[in-house]
Amino acid sequence: MSTVESTTNKNDLENQENSLTITKKRLYMIIASLCVVSFLAAFDNIIVASNTPLIASEFNGFALYGWVNTAFLLTASTSQPMYGKCADMFGRRICFLFATGSYLIGAVLCGAAQSMIMLIVARALCGLGIGAFDTLMKIVVADYIPVRFIGIYQSMLGISWGLGYVVGALVGGVAASNSGWRSVFWMAVSNRFFFFFFMCGKRYINFITVVVSLDSLVLVFFAIEGPESSLNISSELLGTVDFFGIFLWTAGVVSLVLALSWGGTTYQWHSATIISLFCVAGVLLGIFIVFEIKFAKDPIIPRGIFSNRSTVLILIAGFCYGGCFQSLMTYVPLYLSVIRKENAMASNLELLCLVLLACIFNVLTGLVIVKTGKYTWASRASLSVLVVACGLLNLLDVNSSRGVIVGLMIVTGIGSGGMINSEIITAQASVAIQHVPSIVAFMTFCDQVGGITGITIQGSILSNTLSSRLHALDLPGVTPELVRESSAYLWGLPEPTQSIVLDVYMDAVRMSFWGSFAFAGAGLLACLGLKSYVMRTGMSNNTDSISDQSVDEKSVVHQVEKK
Repeated sequence: MSTVESTTNKNDLENQENSLTITKKRLYMIIASLCVVSFLAAFDNIIVASNTPLIASEFNGFALYGWVNTAFLLTASTSQPMYGKCADMFGRRICFLFATGSYLIGAVLCGAAQSMIMLIVARALCGLGIGAFDTLMKIVVADYIPVRFIGIYQSMLGISWGLGYVVGALVGGVAASNSGWRSVFWMAVSNRFFFFFFMCGKRYINFITVVVSLDSLVLVFFAIEGPESSLNISSELLGTVDFFGIFLWTAGVVSLVLALSWGGTTYQWHSATIISLFCVAGVLLGIFIVFEIKFAKDPIIPRGIFSNRSTVLILIAGFCYGGCFQSLMTYVPLYLSVIRKENAMASNLELLCLVLLACIFNVLTGLVIVKTGKYTWASRASLSVLVVACGLLNLLDVNSSRGVIVGLMIVTGIGSGGMINSEIITAQASVAIQHVPSIVAFMTFCDQVGGITGITIQGSILSNTLSSRLHALDLPGVTPELVRESSAYLWGLPEPTQSIVLDVYMDAVRMSFWGSFAFAGAGLLACLGLKSYVMRTGMSNNTDSISDQSVDEKSVVHQVEKK
């Protein structure tokens, strides 16, 4: 058996090398550029997630707290199918350069924000840029690497992602504590890390260069270009773009997200505004589906990718995972900063336990999948752990020890990390190779729309629970609306009123954790129905590639070993 395994590994490596149509030097340059982009995305994610409560406190804008992430995810999600299509039409390089430039402008505007509204608009622009990175990175990797080996390269991106989180948590926390929250956005567009500790000792940061983004722009320009892509954009090529479908898609998704975001907070769920938005979203998305199926010459989303049960189920699981993870990344920092009143560094370090374990298990999951050829177990196991973690988060209270918090962050990170690699491998394995760019884009879209839905639903649960219980208590001198909007107001309340309000706030946060639990549970149920397919070891649809025939995990390994 050991001889068979040795021969199998040798043949697999030969197949992997043969699948690459570029030199190793070029491949390394491509992976390096993607790692820089992955680092930038993770760095941005952690510094914004951990410092949003601080920003909202300065602007007295906790009523708009959830909109910082929602605006980011809104532009990121609506643009995903367009990026997938444009990457095929105009090339990977143009899409990457546009995305990086959009993020650069948005980050500068975030650092200069004078109100929560300005910050939200700037984050929307960041979403248009950074939201495309995940999709485009996976498309570029899929251009050259068969799905059978893609876990190795996804793990490299995962390491860069984790490094971005570590640097963002440590350096971002120091900078926010000593120089103010604006400095973290300037840092997001700079890689002069050796300047940071010097600059953090100053009251203001007067000189920071825009080098990380410039580095990524340079690397992307010289390294990345998709197969059979051209920089010559002709009128004939533009004529094939499905502009009407893009309009229907964008307007429908925006209406849906606005309804979910405003419902239960800005407007009552039964109000005319919310009902109208849901109706508009339903009509527009319905027309979009009919138009794409019946009339579109070159549909944004290929018609054939939904014919496979496993494809649909992993998209549902990705939606649920996004709803769970993004809501946790929004409301766990709220718990740490508002309820526990921890400083930026302490909050960042506790979140770092979550993201660091997520990074480690992202890498381990990819390597195990490459080694064994099995992949359905990973999504099921990851979501099972995440369900347990969301349930355990309800053990937190106002006075929880740091050890309990760190332990729960570790468990949550284990469950979150395993899903990152497994969902994209499952999605790619379930479609023909020509549909890989589209399924990657739509997988990212489901993750992000799930994140929007999770943030808005959990935000509504939190706000409604807090408001209703405070109104029921009718505490003298307490305005429930101000408790949600301003942490300074909360911490300025006298005792014992403050302790009572904190307990009510904690109950509301726990209710949001139960919402995350429900999302993770729904995703786990979807994963139970996944089929397993032979993963491609080449860059064409041959006998080792995806077919219409489902096989169990044992037959997958058997067929690979027989090569």
